[in-house]
Amino acid sequence: MGRILNKRKSEVESADSFDDEALRPNPQIKTNRRFRDPATLYSDWHNELYEDKPYVNWWFDIIHDWYNKPEEPYRIRAQQTPIDWKSKIGNSDMSTNFKVEHNVEIYKGDYAIREDGALYLLNWNVQNHANNQATQSVECNDYITFMRERRTRVDGNAFILPEREDGKEYSEDGKYEIIVKDIPASHALYTGRPDYSVSSGIPGVTSNDLMSVFVQWNSETQKIRVDDIFRIGFFTYHVVDVVTSEVRLDKKHGV
Repeated sequence: MGRILNKRKSEVESADSFDDEALRPNPQIKTNRRFRDPATLYSDWHNELYEDKPYVNWWFDIIHDWYNKPEEPYRIRAQQTPIDWKSKIGNSDMSTNFKVEHNVEIYKGDYAIREDGALYLLNWNVQNHANNQATQSVECNDYITFMRERRTRVDGNAFILPEREDGKEYSEDGKYEIIVKDIPASHALYTGRPDYSVSSGIPGVTSNDLMSVFVQWNSETQKIRVDDIFRIGFFTYHVVDVVTSEVRLDKKHGV
């Protein structure tokens, strides 16, 4: 019995003792080998993309300019997966990852019509990875028409000109000129700091109902100006800011 206790005591002391060799880092051995991408990196991605995977791999028609569509749609194969690392704030629950092959021509601001009829706006810059191109798609949840209040026009002699100009479209009541008609848009309630304004019939100031709207940048939408109006449901909104910071330098693509 005494020998067993002594043995256990010596094992404990050995385990608790300081070992200088254990703290030395593993020496780096120089080698001529280096990491190489697998030879099938791209072909594996290609084969996976064209597999019949429900709710993941889809056919899309890409539209670079909503008001200048080609006769034949530009059809591509893309992988669309949920973004599960974001919160729901800021309409992120309507966004998805969008991946295609390198030989596919897509841009930020393109509309993508999925084979089941769902319509998306590519609202992120296209990033090149080793075996694919990746961006983000956000589902469009409305068609929006932007209008501008019609001004009375006069000629050089101060005579009032006809109310309607040839070649222009107006609202049913004739009060507004249609600037952009039925553009697919993604809109969401603005969740940041609200603006405040004086309301008639209510004392003090009240917060405005702010809405963020994303549309494709093209020859028509670039005509949108501050103070233009648009309607969503039973509500009418005034444009308080036009953000063009997400448009490319060549002014051909963007949101």
